[in-house]
Amino acid sequence: MADKKQYIKWILSELPRLTEKGIIQSESAALLEEYYRSRLAAFPAPQKVFALVSGIIGIVMVTAGVILFLNYNWDMFPKAVRIALAALPLAAGTGISYFTILKGKDKLWREASAVLTSAGAGTLIAVLSQIYHTGGELHEFMFLLLLLSLPLIFIFNSVGLASLYVVLSFWVNGWNITPWWNNLTVLLLLPWLLFSLREKSPVKVWCRYLTLLAGISFFAGCGGNRYYFLSTAMLMCSIFFVNGMDLVKEEGPFFKNPWLVPAFAVQTVLLAVGSSTDWLFRSYDSSRNAAEMWTFYGSNLILGAIFIVSFLKRRITLERSLSLLFILVCFIPLMWREPVMRMIFNCCLGIGGVGFMRKGIKSASLLAFNGGAVMICVLTGCRFFDSDLGVLFRSAGLVLLGIGFMVSNWFFVRYCREASR
Repeated sequence: MADKKQYIKWILSELPRLTEKGIIQSESAALLEEYYRSRLAAFPAPQKVFALVSGIIGIVMVTAGVILFLNYNWDMFPKAVRIALAALPLAAGTGISYFTILKGKDKLWREASAVLTSAGAGTLIAVLSQIYHTGGELHEFMFLLLLLSLPLIFIFNSVGLASLYVVLSFWVNGWNITPWWNNLTVLLLLPWLLFSLREKSPVKVWCRYLTLLAGISFFAGCGGNRYYFLSTAMLMCSIFFVNGMDLVKEEGPFFKNPWLVPAFAVQTVLLAVGSSTDWLFRSYDSSRNAAEMWTFYGSNLILGAIFIVSFLKRRITLERSLSLLFILVCFIPLMWREPVMRMIFNCCLGIGGVGFMRKGIKSASLLAFNGGAVMICVLTGCRFFDSDLGVLFRSAGLVLLGIGFMVSNWFFVRYCREASR
């Protein structure tokens, strides 16, 4: 956003010089200046941001002092007074929210309204629970608070509250809880995330990071860690990898595309571990807990549907086909218990590496070539230290692999010479 603001200021500074040189007409310069002045006015002024931040810091300090004072005298207040004091933050947040809506305030007011109202609701719930000794666990409190906060995210289009929502969703996870709670909280936020990821959204880059964090939270609560996490992890990685590849041509700077590299790295690590050991393919019996099984299969069906939509929204490419292949092979251990998965994962690493390198050479894409080279290097390193293979077999494999690289390098040099003629 700061870069766009600087570009607009530069264009405005260039308009008088372009008009003097006759490059553009004065009428066009006036229209352009009016347009870009309106665009510049849409950015929050630094003075307003500073005033808001200073005000928030002051409010937080005063609130902290009041909380300490009330905590010191809390038991001396009657029950009605304690309830009224606990309801004050919610009343203040509600009042600010109505004021923001009725007066049509800007983005900063909407963010503050959403966060303060949600914090007030959480404060009231916590104090009422303490007064009436209702008991309960932390994940139950977080689940209720997230459900109450969700409408505020949609009403105020609040990215700040959405960020807190995703972070707090990790506290809904646990070993002795209802397993689908976390998944439900993430899925309810999904429409807002998809809306905020659209091309014209001013917070699309931040929401890409937020979506990645929400995906990790969804994975942590899907029950796969108690049954069979490989399929869920590969589905999640493939979704982010395919969409990250789509962003490569749209976005320039690396930080604007947080999906591609993490997804590819985890995908490669899973293939490398699966090519070296069998424990990755073990599935544990969770028949004693039907809720976990329903959560696991339901989560995988939802992720599978998201991947199919991502797979079909653009033309089929090599990375899409390889991601589909990796997903399919991960479901084999659920249906077939024969110990051939290590060999299959070795083949997947080799096919992926060769495929990406070939695509990188043909399309002059350094990104694809480097990805393929990484997969080949990982495969070579895993087999070099593989104690299950004899030394002679490992040496023969490495020699053949080296010869293959030298031959491919010769063909590549020859191809470049013919192309340059």
